Amino acid sequence: MTGGILILIAMELLLPVLFGMVFALSDENVTGRKHFFLSSLVNGQIVLYAVFQVTTVWSILHSVEFSYALKRFVPVAVAVLTVLIVIAAVKYRKRFSVIFKGKPEKIGLWGVIGFLIFVFMMVMSFFMTYTDGDDAYYVTTAVEAVFSNTMYIKIPYSGVGTISSFRYKAAPYPMWLALLSKASGIHPTALAHTFFPWSMILLSFSVLFLMARNLFGGDTKKRGIFLFFASVLIMFGDYSIYPAENFLLARARQGKAALAAFVLPYLVCLMIRIAKQLGEKGKCGFRELALITFTGLAASLCSTIGGALSLALVSVSALVMAVIYKKLRIPALMVLMNLPAVAFVLLYIVKG
Repeated sequence: MTGGILILIAMELLLPVLFGMVFALSDENVTGRKHFFLSSLVNGQIVLYAVFQVTTVWSILHSVEFSYALKRFVPVAVAVLTVLIVIAAVKYRKRFSVIFKGKPEKIGLWGVIGFLIFVFMMVMSFFMTYTDGDDAYYVTTAVEAVFSNTMYIKIPYSGVGTISSFRYKAAPYPMWLALLSKASGIHPTALAHTFFPWSMILLSFSVLFLMARNLFGGDTKKRGIFLFFASVLIMFGDYSIYPAENFLLARARQGKAALAAFVLPYLVCLMIRIAKQLGEKGKCGFRELALITFTGLAASLCSTIGGALSLALVSVSALVMAVIYKKLRIPALMVLMNLPAVAFVLLYIVKG
């Protein structure tokens, strides 16, 4: 059990940081170790989701076994990670030393209170976990993959063999749960109800931290107030089964939770970042455009409609930026870079 927990920590903390390191180093606004870690964690998880989505859907379309799908995902992930680490080592080596030699950034009183609320939610998500009707499909699908070595060829409710709707095949988030279970040796159900809430709440609050940095820069007091009120709204927003707060606090194991509480807020954060760059410099970097593509693919992993929602958000943001800044090239590129995610929506429409 201890070994499995250490593997989970490595896969959900260390691995995303390695994948996202180059994106944090290439961000000129990242100035401290805390900011570097959280930026790397969030960006790396987005990239991991994107790579997993492409390789897993391809495997599902070819009706291969779950173990074989992992054999396709791992080499691709290793290749992507190698490229990202080489870029970080060659291009941003000096930047790395500058970040880690700097003084730790102070945390204001508001930030401390917000952090305590965050810790409280992490603890309560473990002690007050409960089952949900959707678990009968999504968690059982992960259990089927781990113990039957199959993907989407049985009805989870009854175990009868059938051809699953492409609505589920095009967004194989339960396979991510199955991957973590397979690697750690912890049962998918136990993993879904214990570890998943912690990791998703951490990712969601990391996005809020990055959003506060984009909105308020180095003003620690304003950032702390933002994080405090965001924490309070989340904690008291679980008033029914429908809001995003419920998905984060009660159903973190489901793809819809990752989409509502992590991926789409991250995309909003990315839009704010691009808007600031356009306003200050009249352009945005390739880093942000590449992350739009990765985020769209990550949204598609979480839900079939995720690709369409990401395209809608990017398109509306691009239209607003085109009108305000009177520049068409960057907004057009934003929409273009998000189009790969729409491929999974089209697959569902054609094959679903």
